Amino acid sequence: MMGKHTEWRKLVKNARRKRIRQKLAQERCALEKEEQQQRENSPSYRLWVENQRLLEDQQRIEEDRAVKEAHRRWIEVEQRAQEEWQILQDKLTLVREESARQQTLIKAEWEKEQRKLKELEEKKLKEEEEKLKQQLLLQEQLENFIEKGGHIPKELQKILETNPNKPVCPFYKKVGACRFGDACSRNHQRPYQSMENEYGSNSLEFESHERYSHFKEFFYDVLPELEKFGDIKQFEVCCNEEPHLRGNVYVEYSSSRAAMKAYRMLQGRWYGGKQLNVEFCGLESWKNAICESWKNAICGLFFKKACPKGSACNFLHVFRNPGNLYHYIDRENHSTKTSLEAENDSTGRNWRWSESPERIIHSYREDEQTRSKDKSSENGRERSRKHIKLHSKSLCRDRSRSAHSQFHKKIYKKSKR
Repeated sequence: MMGKHTEWRKLVKNARRKRIRQKLAQERCALEKEEQQQRENSPSYRLWVENQRLLEDQQRIEEDRAVKEAHRRWIEVEQRAQEEWQILQDKLTLVREESARQQTLIKAEWEKEQRKLKELEEKKLKEEEEKLKQQLLLQEQLENFIEKGGHIPKELQKILETNPNKPVCPFYKKVGACRFGDACSRNHQRPYQSMENEYGSNSLEFESHERYSHFKEFFYDVLPELEKFGDIKQFEVCCNEEPHLRGNVYVEYSSSRAAMKAYRMLQGRWYGGKQLNVEFCGLESWKNAICESWKNAICGLFFKKACPKGSACNFLHVFRNPGNLYHYIDRENHSTKTSLEAENDSTGRNWRWSESPERIIHSYREDEQTRSKDKSSENGRERSRKHIKLHSKSLCRDRSRSAHSQFHKKIYKKSKR
């Protein structure tokens, strides 16, 4: 029972406190309403309320103005950004268009270049085919001329020129070689079958008596091979120290046919471990090629040991042939083909020549005196010379320019030790 009464008392107290709070709240609200009514009836309060309303309106207007200004500025910034973006897009469009145009031009230029290269290749191929046909025809004409004789083909009478509009180089005209080579400012004229020679750098490392001993061995070694192609009228070997003359061998045949045959058979062969380079060239005369005085070209002063230019002489310093065979003084020599009586020693020469057929070699040493005596009786022969010039070189280049009426030829060899 006690517990229930205590609980009842708590509930009663809570209800009484609640009624007290409600009453106080009602009284407070009534008081506030009365005070509010009094304030509203007061002129000062009405003025304050009006001022507050005006302030609120002004604040709202200012806020609206600030929002509009911010929006306006944003619009301007956005518009400028859009304009700049559009300008950038226009520039990019122009760049892309220019790039596309450049690519189109490059492609068109490349296609044009490719067409041009293709045309050049086709033209070059046609020229090579035409050149090959001409070479085959020329080779056939050369073979017919060598085998059957007759007139010299017109193609073989053409002349190659290095500087067609320049004066003729006097040294090249006299000796068939020039120390300046293709760099010479004057014109070098060489027959059509000639090939540009490459001057060697080997020096003559022997004493004079050793050189002459080697020369005699060389002379007796190559003479039978050269005589296989026809009668020899002139045979000279240079002992100059200048690169463009060093070791040159000049051979003059009695006929163009013999010179052509020698050119065909000797071109590309090997001697003493070096490849021969055969070249035709024109000499006015042996007097103009061998230096007796400075206006002539085999140096007679050299034989007298009185050449004032010494090793720098650009005229021909030649070895004196054994027995004075095939000497130069512009005279006609009789045929050197004689019956050979004994075989030459093959051990000293087989190693030099390559792809040479087996042959019987005469002993020229036994016939030296007889030949030198017989030469003086043949001075009245016709003076048309065919010169051939051989080099033991490998690099050759062709140059063709204009025609030449004369058909002088010479062969010379580089016999370097």
